[in-house]
Amino acid sequence: MSQSVAKRTPAAEALVKCASLGRVLMGGTKAMRGAGQTYLPKFPAESESTYDARLKSSFLFNGYKKTVRDMTGRVFTKSIEIEGDALKDEEQNIDMQGRDLSAFARDVFEAGLSGCGLSFILVDAPPRPGTVTKAQAKASSLRPYLVHVKAEEVLGWKTETEGSRTSLSQWRMLEKVEQEDQEDEFATISVDQVRVLTLQEGRVNVRLYRAASNGAEWELHDQFDTQATEITVVPFYANRTGFMAAEPPMEDLADKNVEHWQSASDQRNILHFARVPILHATGRNTEDGPLEISAGTATTSSNPQAKLEWVEHTGQAIEAGRNDLKDIEFQMQVLGLQLLVAGTETATGASLDAAKETAPLAMMADNLKDALEQALRWFTMYQGSEQEITVKVNKDFGVSMLSAQELTVMLTAVNTGNMPRRVFVEEMKRRGFIAEDTDTEGYLDGLDSQPPDLTGGRLDLNDGG
Repeated sequence: MSQSVAKRTPAAEALVKCASLGRVLMGGTKAMRGAGQTYLPKFPAESESTYDARLKSSFLFNGYKKTVRDMTGRVFTKSIEIEGDALKDEEQNIDMQGRDLSAFARDVFEAGLSGCGLSFILVDAPPRPGTVTKAQAKASSLRPYLVHVKAEEVLGWKTETEGSRTSLSQWRMLEKVEQEDQEDEFATISVDQVRVLTLQEGRVNVRLYRAASNGAEWELHDQFDTQATEITVVPFYANRTGFMAAEPPMEDLADKNVEHWQSASDQRNILHFARVPILHATGRNTEDGPLEISAGTATTSSNPQAKLEWVEHTGQAIEAGRNDLKDIEFQMQVLGLQLLVAGTETATGASLDAAKETAPLAMMADNLKDALEQALRWFTMYQGSEQEITVKVNKDFGVSMLSAQELTVMLTAVNTGNMPRRVFVEEMKRRGFIAEDTDTEGYLDGLDSQPPDLTGGRLDLNDGG
């Protein structure tokens, strides 16, 4: 039995702490309200009931979540492609839960971007007797699959260094497993399980721990060896600071969104009081009786100096609050766009496309490509024939259509032999003139097979039906 197997190391705890704000913001208004005084402090002398009412009337302007989704959408405007046919069938259900490679990779990317800057891919396979071929794995339902591991599920790791290469020697993670309820045939029970991967004598050993019946300790539930010679966990870095270390890539935007949440709460609170004028009475005597405010009633007073008047807010504080919210929203917009800016220089004209290649978002796309290629190489290892896999991840963010002048220049280059026709067709696909999934070679062969145009440049679409 072990008590510490499910305990997070300081490094793993730091990842959870770094990811916490981003996770709450991604949860929207409900999650921010649930966080309570963590992000919306209670004022001095403010009663619990008053604070609770203020909290429930506060709503989140979720610029953080919008930016995360927008930036993720830019990377996945085009589906991730695997070159060749090595994993043509497997990529349509890469995690054995119905997600294709693009859908799976999108979750990995978004989790790293919105959280601590780090997300993980575990390449796993059912226990098998020795080395299994691809055909055997398919026939025996032993096919490998990818697992997305969030920072909150990581319990700890150990490393070893050989020469200049640092790699994992142990990995611990917390996962949920479903098992049948022995007391109800129609119900299942969710059980916490700790998975420990350890590199021993050149092979990876797997140990599975589950909580003991007393709930205070963990018992070894299962143990087996794999055919892997290295721990098959690959990190995706959205903002790397070191091996298995990162920082939230949009921390400044997250802080600014919290500032907006607090300012919006103040604005909503003051609007509540400013919208209800206060009736102020002077000169009334106690014998005049209580006031009744209604369209069908009137009030009198024996004091000739008595006076009733409505006292309203001047609105200056409301306008100041509104301006503050607008300023914060503009700052959030600027911070969100920083992912598309290379360095501190402004990319204009012809240098714009080159700048995109070094912009933070493009570098994240490159990191995702590297992580997926490593994971898929291990995937083929579990199939019995390890091989290098190349994937294509989109980095053409906001590619514009060609202008008439640019198109003329490119056509001239093709006609004079200064640009291969294949390059021209690929650029047309990239710019959206030709369908993305068009086979370039087949397209060119089709052009070569067409008879020359002898109609003076006119194309009759009705000719030949």
